[in-house]
Amino acid sequence: MNTVTLETQVLDLVATTAKLDRALLTPDLTVEELGLDSLDVLRLTYAIEKHFRISLAAYSHTDVTSLTRLIEILQHETSSRPATSA
Repeated sequence: MNTVTLETQVLDLVATTAKLDRALLTPDLTVEELGLDSLDVLRLTYAIEKHFRISLAAYSHTDVTSLTRLIEILQHETSSRPATSA
């Protein structure tokens, strides 16, 4: 998956899930800078899993320290999953 596309999807999901202004979001923002608590991170994780059809069970909520880190995790998870046949 293209990094820009992935980044855009993540930022859109964060904005929608956390009810934040999308125009103010950049990948370098940390969880603290976003004002997200652990419950918000869990909600975001669920939204990400549902959207990308992956499991992030191998990662703790403390693994997601910034949007950049979340994007890195998603790049790894989406590139390492087996291709599905149509």
